[in-house]
Amino acid sequence: MSETNVFIVMLESSQQEQLPVRIFLTHHTFSGIVTHISPTTVEIRTPEGQPAVILLNKIEAVVGR
Repeated sequence: MSETNVFIVMLESSQQEQLPVRIFLTHHTFSGIVTHISPTTVEIRTPEGQPAVILLNKIEAVVGR
């Protein structure tokens, strides 16, 4: 299974269970609950209620809480 597929499984779990995840990029970390997943992006809602759209191919790690 490729890294992207593993990430998608974890992101889908966040979306279904409404549990927060931390998404690590090269120079930034996002935390929040996944609200939408497309073939190329994931959208999360941060704890402050702000949306963030992240390119799947830029994700380096995903951590569930």
